[in-house]
Amino acid sequence: MNARIWRMCLVTLAVLCLYAPPAHAQLAAGLREALDANLGAFNRKDVDATMRTIDSKSPDYASTKQAIEEQFKALDVRTEIVAFIYIGHDDEFAVARAKVKTTGKPGSGFTANTVDSIMIFHQESGAWKLWSEDILGVFFTP
Repeated sequence: MNARIWRMCLVTLAVLCLYAPPAHAQLAAGLREALDANLGAFNRKDVDATMRTIDSKSPDYASTKQAIEEQFKALDVRTEIVAFIYIGHDDEFAVARAKVKTTGKPGSGFTANTVDSIMIFHQESGAWKLWSEDILGVFFTP
């Protein structure tokens, strides 16, 4: 009877290991959640919440805060992720490629666009946060 229980435990463990999501899939999901939180706060025009999604040690932290404060005053736009591809990570940073679509209200004069970029993430206090972004291209939607 003990042998049968051990075999069942081993089979169960093997099945769980085979179907457990790989570590990189979990990391990719965490990075996407960080970007989702950033864009959600941006869509609510919440400067403090948006800045909480950006690593405070990022070299772009101060300039990003100033830019979003200006954007919140001047623009009424919505953002959404249209593509997110995990690229990789090392012991400190993680990298993903994201396409983010931004649209304005009808009649606002804002030209809808999709920004294709490489995003670098860093953990701060155990949470993934945006570190920097390199824009690969901007595609305008008429």
